[in-house]
Amino acid sequence: TVMASKVNLDISEKLNITCRRGDTFTLTLNLKDSSGTAITLATSGHEFLMQVRGAKNTRSKTRPLIMGTASKGRSAEKDGETTNFTFSTDDSGNVTISAADSVMRRVPAGRYVYDIQQIVNEVTTTILEGVFIVNDDVSKINE
Repeated sequence: TVMASKVNLDISEKLNITCRRGDTFTLTLNLKDSSGTAITLATSGHEFLMQVRGAKNTRSKTRPLIMGTASKGRSAEKDGETTNFTFSTDDSGNVTISAADSVMRRVPAGRYVYDIQQIVNEVTTTILEGVFIVNDDVSKINE
């Protein structure tokens, strides 16, 4: 018999994202199964979670939540206002992740890390991760 020396259960892909503070954020992903068929996200009950986190705190070893949902129903906040993503899905494999310009104005310019998880039948899988760069905005509305 042959014994495997390791197994890698991390199926996430790396995707670095650059966006602009104060602009509407919209990212559409098309998800397919291993045979290349679009996944019916709307009818199969897919849920999604995206978090953007800052630099690791040297004392606590944790990263502060900058934007996103820490858990179902608990959003990041900046100055008492939520900084959250919304998700819409269809049955052609598309999930669109959005944040209004009013939300993106509350996210400081900087370099962060993020990941996106899908939750299906209580099984959570990270599908994307990478660097999340927010460029500063020149035009500001009522600030």
